[in-house]
Amino acid sequence: MKLNTHDRTPRPTISTPIKGLFILCVVFIFSLFGLGSFACFYYAQSVIAGVSLLLIPVLLTAIILLHIKDMEKAYVEIHENDIYVVDYYWGIKKEKHVSFSDITSAEIHIGRSHKVKSHRFSAAGMRYIVFKKDNQYLFKIIALPETEEIFKQYIK
Repeated sequence: MKLNTHDRTPRPTISTPIKGLFILCVVFIFSLFGLGSFACFYYAQSVIAGVSLLLIPVLLTAIILLHIKDMEKAYVEIHENDIYVVDYYWGIKKEKHVSFSDITSAEIHIGRSHKVKSHRFSAAGMRYIVFKKDNQYLFKIIALPETEEIFKQYIK
C-alpha cells in the first residue's frame, strides 16, 4: 500500500479554471517586477539593478516549485511488516527502511511544530503523525482519517 506523505491518496486534481487563475496571478506579479526592471534600465540607467530585479522572482519561483515537487513525490509504502519511506530533498531521492517493530510510539503534531522534521505544510491546521523509536524520530505522514486508522495502534 502506497500513501502520499503530504496529501491524500489518491491526490486530487486541480481544475483547469483554477490553474488558469493561478497562472494569471503569476503573470501579473511577474509583470510588476518587469515594470520595476524597466524603470531601473530606463530611468536609473542601471543594468545590474534591472537584471537583478528580473532574476529575483525567477529564482524564488524555481526554489518554491522545487520544494513543492519534492513534497508531491514523497510517499510511504507499506509491505507486510516493513515500511519504506521515500523523501526528496532538492530533487534528490532519500529512502529509509523501517520495520513495524521499530515503531515504539506515534504522536500527532501540527505542521508548525518543531517535532515534525523536514518538508511539511505548516498552515491551515495541517497535522502530521510523527513516528518514533525510543524518542528518536523515524518518519512522518499526514494525519488523515485513513492514515490514523492504519496506524491507530501506535498513536497515543
